[in-house]
Amino acid sequence: MTAYATGTITLTNGSRAIAGDGTGWATALIAGGVIYPQAAGNPLPIASVDSDTAITAATEWVGASGSYAYALQRQDDANQVIANATALADYIRRLDNETLSALAGLTPEADKLPYFNGESSAALTALTSFARSLLDDANAGAALTTLGVSAFAKTLLDDADAAAALATLGVSEFAKSLLDDADAAAARQTLGAQPILGFSPVNAAIPEMTQTLYVKGWETTPGYGLTRAIVLQQSDVPGSVRAVWRAQERQGYYYSVFWDLNFGNDGRRLEFRSDGSFHVSGAINGSAKNFLIDHPLDPFNRDLTFSSTESPHYGVEAWGIARLEGGRAAVDIDAASNLTAGTWAALTQNTIVASLQNQEGFARLRPGPVAGGQFEIIANDDACGDLVAWRVVADRNDPVVRTLGNAHPETGLLIPEAEKEELA
Repeated sequence: MTAYATGTITLTNGSRAIAGDGTGWATALIAGGVIYPQAAGNPLPIASVDSDTAITAATEWVGASGSYAYALQRQDDANQVIANATALADYIRRLDNETLSALAGLTPEADKLPYFNGESSAALTALTSFARSLLDDANAGAALTTLGVSAFAKTLLDDADAAAALATLGVSEFAKSLLDDADAAAARQTLGAQPILGFSPVNAAIPEMTQTLYVKGWETTPGYGLTRAIVLQQSDVPGSVRAVWRAQERQGYYYSVFWDLNFGNDGRRLEFRSDGSFHVSGAINGSAKNFLIDHPLDPFNRDLTFSSTESPHYGVEAWGIARLEGGRAAVDIDAASNLTAGTWAALTQNTIVASLQNQEGFARLRPGPVAGGQFEIIANDDACGDLVAWRVVADRNDPVVRTLGNAHPETGLLIPEAEKEELA
């Protein structure tokens, strides 16, 4: 039987251990035999083959320690034959399976790589020269070079986290804080931008609204419901001028839209109500103040317009009728006007009886002095019992009239003449 001499052996004086280098003793199915080192010493009968590179000898090495070429003479006996047959049977058993059969059924082709596409099936796939050059690379850096990745990109790919990558990209700390924002609202806050308005803002160069502005939302106070407001404010300084426009519901009574003008600790309101009324706390100034209603004789086709009488007074008037008894009649202006007692006296000053008209006879009439909202009608005939119509006029004297811009703050009388305001 041919001797086995692959590789070299290392021996140690006085040791039974034989170490192999480049040997394959177990793979070669060596079951026993004798090793003859190419050195002065003794042959080494094999006690056991421990692996491809390890054998235990039956006797100790008496020669010098070192590495040597060798020749291994297999034992030519039944043990070796049995070992060879057993190994061969095992190899045949291993080769007899579906996996190897699937690979054996493939016909090799150039630039193709076998792969499994099922539990017991295989196929070929293309393996290009570029892919082979990539597979041949020793490490990731070499692979990236093959892929054409630049040195800068390789530096970026080597970064341990997002912050390091952003630093490599030269991203500023401000930009990194922007990229870290969770949503658009946070990003706008980082940028110092205004929030989403829901409409196109007015262009300062061309201050025109080009879209409809909607103000929605509701807040409640006892007895009232108020929409969100449109606010015009001079500044954030306490006491600055502030105008608020909003709608309200006075629950159970009416709806309205109003402007509130606030200045310092004071304010005024202009209000339109759902009952059609218009409310202001000050004077209404205009070229004319008209009374417009449906014409009572033809309400569907015609209107009726009356104009207010103009006067250099903040005046009020009242009228009524009284029956003379014994040539006299006492007139209570509050009672005749459905007012609480004392109202006329508190409301007015300079009351005069403007007219007395006998409705039934020709007796002459004169008024007595007006005091406390009352006066007396006196006829020249002590027996007269005629019906008399009366009318009184007066200047306002209430606290509100004294606050109006065109009334004297002490007397409450109208100041009818004023210089025009200078134009800005």
